[in-house]
Amino acid sequence: MFTEYYHSAAQAQKEGKPIAYITAFTPVEILRAMGLVCLYPESYAVVCAASNKSTDMIQASGMEAFSQDLCSYSLLSFGAEHYEKLPLQGLPQPDMLIATNNQCGTTMLWFKLLAQKRNIPLFIIDYPAAANDQPSLVNYITLQYKVLVDFVKGHTGNDLNTSVLSEQIEQSKKTCHLWKSVHEVNKARPARIEAHKIIDALFPIVVAKGTQQAYDYYDALLSEYSQTAEQDTADAVRLLWHGYPMWFLPKKFPHSFDDEFHIILNDYTLWWSLNYPEDSSDMEALAAAYSDTYLNRSIQRKVEEVADLIADYSIDGVICHVNRSCRRALADINPLRKKLHQLSIPSVTIESDMANPSFYSDEQVKLRIESFRDALRVL
Repeated sequence: MFTEYYHSAAQAQKEGKPIAYITAFTPVEILRAMGLVCLYPESYAVVCAASNKSTDMIQASGMEAFSQDLCSYSLLSFGAEHYEKLPLQGLPQPDMLIATNNQCGTTMLWFKLLAQKRNIPLFIIDYPAAANDQPSLVNYITLQYKVLVDFVKGHTGNDLNTSVLSEQIEQSKKTCHLWKSVHEVNKARPARIEAHKIIDALFPIVVAKGTQQAYDYYDALLSEYSQTAEQDTADAVRLLWHGYPMWFLPKKFPHSFDDEFHIILNDYTLWWSLNYPEDSSDMEALAAAYSDTYLNRSIQRKVEEVADLIADYSIDGVICHVNRSCRRALADINPLRKKLHQLSIPSVTIESDMANPSFYSDEQVKLRIESFRDALRVL
């Protein structure tokens, strides 16, 4: 699926199909129903980081005087313009850009600069916080979707296929439900699968959740995980990794914990399991789902949701990744650790980055984790 996705994008460019770069939580169902081929620069940045290209590509972004303190995903994107040995030959040139602010503010500025540099049409969708709780704001978002349809039609001549849209949304609902179910096999004790293997399976839910192929993949994966042999002992210490993985590390975490300490859940991967409400119009269902992303929720709600995961998955300790690239993701860490203290759940912070290894210190991380392990052994 991974290889086919990137090769089909290159083929689409050769065939003259309209290509859009979109941010992670753009309503892709609308765009596919209008015949667009959609690519995610953030996802490609992950590919670059996992291919050990981060350091060189981020340094290459400095050729345009970009500060090396910016979001590492954006630096990888701009560095790609000055780097020859790109994984999978890079991304094809887009015909349009579509950005949202339901995850962070950086993506809008990133896409605005791309639009200026390459003279590409840009559309931005505004998502007020917690819009799913306020019908007037859902209406505000659906009105933007109508303008988005006009924008795409104006640049491609393609109409919205409402039948395809409904099919895409239904498939997205089913696939997101399956993705959540894949995680839930680890509610059992002992856990069924290591968290880094779930991360390895993230790609389809990010780039292809409205497709039959993604649904079939997770259906097979759930069946496999449900039947897999026990991965740890019943008395293993169960850990939750809060926040982004470290894509430049082989297992996406700084330590491969032994049978005594086992990371069984990374809540970041659950951010992609969107909730499409039933008994709503297609546009209203999309508005509710995409406004209710994890990073667009209130801090109080995020903290309570992590607390619920701790109870549901019988978590004994939490590792919080202080990811310097994502400021919105940092906002809940101190309130979360306060909540964990109230629940008598040990926690530790690890300061690093999701894709820039220059901000990662293996020695410092080892010291923190060893101290954390000592605290857990006392329980």
